[in-house]
Amino acid sequence: MVPPGLELEESGDCIAIEGSGLRFTFQRQGERWEHALSLSNGTGAVAASVEGDAARDDPARVVSPAYQEVHRHPADQGFLLLLTGQSGPHHYSAVVTARREGRSFIVEFDVADRCRSAVEVLAATYLVRMGSSDLVEAGPDGVVWGGAAVGQGRLEFGADASDSVALAEAGRCAMRVQALARIEPSTHTQRLHYRWRWTPAENHA
Repeated sequence: MVPPGLELEESGDCIAIEGSGLRFTFQRQGERWEHALSLSNGTGAVAASVEGDAARDDPARVVSPAYQEVHRHPADQGFLLLLTGQSGPHHYSAVVTARREGRSFIVEFDVADRCRSAVEVLAATYLVRMGSSDLVEAGPDGVVWGGAAVGQGRLEFGADASDSVALAEAGRCAMRVQALARIEPSTHTQRLHYRWRWTPAENHA
């Protein structure tokens, strides 16, 4: 059963959940499931996951978790996606919750990285196809974009209080945003909590 205010499309290589005019898509690319956020008006992805490369990256510094398995489950107010994957010494799992809250559509990530070797950085990295003129707010706890690039709506990216957010330019009219975990050296499991929140313009609610 699809919760009110949400739409679901599912095939062997794609899971897409839509709410409030924003589409959240997990798509299989080779051995991994990548994900993106796009406006339902067909303007294309506004944010897409930046995947790591085990052959190139420092194994102690995670650019983004790798997901090879995705399983969808219904929830009372939305959908749950259970994700698992492995890259080098890292074993990843995540619970992703997609739900409506008032006029807003929220996608929350609760990530765990189990790794016996040292972890210096655990991040989730996205390429956002907007420029500095679209920024409304930016700080260590979150970033907000608005204006014409998102149909006069409001797109927010934030992390829990124990984690942080970093933002950098990535060429013309693009940015790279990261949620960064607070590393706990005393444990072999690192956690990262972050979310996307989309609120459409009032005339598109």
